[in-house]
Amino acid sequence: MMSIAGVILAGGASRRFGTDKAAALVGGRLMIACVAERLAPQVEAVAIAGASQTYGLPYPLLDDAPYPSKGPLAGLLAGLRWAIAGGYSHVVTVPCDVPELPQNLVELFGRRGGAHAVVLKSGQKLEAACALWPVTLVSQVTDRLEAGRSLSLTGMLEASEARTVLVFDDALDGSFANINTPGDLAAL
Repeated sequence: MMSIAGVILAGGASRRFGTDKAAALVGGRLMIACVAERLAPQVEAVAIAGASQTYGLPYPLLDDAPYPSKGPLAGLLAGLRWAIAGGYSHVVTVPCDVPELPQNLVELFGRRGGAHAVVLKSGQKLEAACALWPVTLVSQVTDRLEAGRSLSLTGMLEASEARTVLVFDDALDGSFANINTPGDLAAL
């Protein structure tokens, strides 16, 4: 039976945004808090990967060492290791900059995971940061980081022969719109 932990990826440099995106206010609340509020009911446990703080949230902070400059793949590895230690079979990753994260994200993955990663495709866009990962991929992710091959989540999904689930907008209870710039935040 699948047991799913959630990992919020919050280790980016926020170059286009100009300040820490996770700490940006959305409706008077921290953006990362909005994401956590939508993710937590869908999983058995939540952690934050790659950030330097918990933002006052009651979740463990996962260190992405020794790969702090390796992007979200390092956060995924930290999440997989944490999930293994906690006895979970899968990890759902989400970025910290999707404040309207679908509240039915895990439901959209269904029980398709098993030994394969699962990623959603909304319209023409692959939602690589919102994916379901079996913890059995920990060695493959570690090898990829060690070798310095494509460090993107998309590259990891391709290498692991992930299953893609096409999702139509009317099936979403929320949105995958991410906030990359102050203009994106203003538009939200």
